[in-house]
Amino acid sequence: MSHLSQLPSKIKTKSRKAATKAINLIQNRFALSGGKMSQHDRVVFDLKGYIVKPAVLSTQEVKVLKELVLRQKNNPESLPAHERHLPGGAFAPLIDHPAVMNVLLDVIDPDLNKIRLENVFLSYREQGDGEWKPHAGGRTTNPNYAYNFHDGRIYAGMTRVVWELEEVLEDKGGTCFIPGSHKANYNIRTNPIASIDARDSGLWSSYSCPPGSLIIFSEAVRHSADFWQNPHNPRVAIFCAYNHINVRHHKPSIPPEVVAQLAPKHQRFFREVYHPLFD
Repeated sequence: MSHLSQLPSKIKTKSRKAATKAINLIQNRFALSGGKMSQHDRVVFDLKGYIVKPAVLSTQEVKVLKELVLRQKNNPESLPAHERHLPGGAFAPLIDHPAVMNVLLDVIDPDLNKIRLENVFLSYREQGDGEWKPHAGGRTTNPNYAYNFHDGRIYAGMTRVVWELEEVLEDKGGTCFIPGSHKANYNIRTNPIASIDARDSGLWSSYSCPPGSLIIFSEAVRHSADFWQNPHNPRVAIFCAYNHINVRHHKPSIPPEVVAQLAPKHQRFFREVYHPLFD
């Protein structure tokens, strides 16, 4: 008799679990077939270690974002507490922007729940500002810097996403890369070679793009900031560090009040690190 009395509760529990599973499948609609990265972009990303997507955002979207980040930089007290730091405020919808997710679901993990966003910051540079500091490159077992291709797909441990909010001119201060260095057999990450790292070595590539463009690169590719030399405008760029749920690269620095005010679908990107096999 006691068994029968527990039956309604068991049915209710199973129904709730089934409903939760269905909701997760719907929310994870991208993950059903992985990302929607084009074959062209897959090949370029694998070949070079980065891709450039011009003018992803509209002029109005760029205007709103620039206003936000410049207020955060120059007058944060004019904003509510939860909008004073990235990824708060008008930036939040970009956390899972389709152009970003189409790539990350292909190169980090096809399950949206296993993608983290652990750091977001503004890079602002006036004429002459910057530094030259090459890092990464070469094969490694470090999960954050590792880049692998296995069974027909890419596995990039940590993937950087950059939103350029001003025009970038090639070789005038945008992020620089040594294409292909994410798969180099010589370890130039821990054994750098000055003649290769020199800005004028002929091995470094940059890009040009209009405001609202998207740059996505594997942290494994050797890359560097540069000195801003565009006389027409400053560099205003938002850098995001995405990685797999089972690794961490940066110490947590996003204020909890910012995350608390994000929509639930965006809060999911700031879960603690865990190993999904223990679920």
